[in-house]
Amino acid sequence: MEFPETDEERAELMKRLARSGKVVTRGTGRVSEEFWKLPKPKISDGSLLEALLKDREEGR
Repeated sequence: MEFPETDEERAELMKRLARSGKVVTRGTGRVSEEFWKLPKPKISDGSLLEALLKDREEGR
């Protein structure tokens, strides 16, 4: 399958994939209130900024 070139083609592909129910599901566009109640991830060695910079260096 070729990747669509235009925004309209990409939107149509996402709709088709969501309708199939096999590849993607469409979100609501909102983060649930429960998300904000989850515990924050722990960074074991240093600060969050250091972890972010390390991820970027590693190409993640």
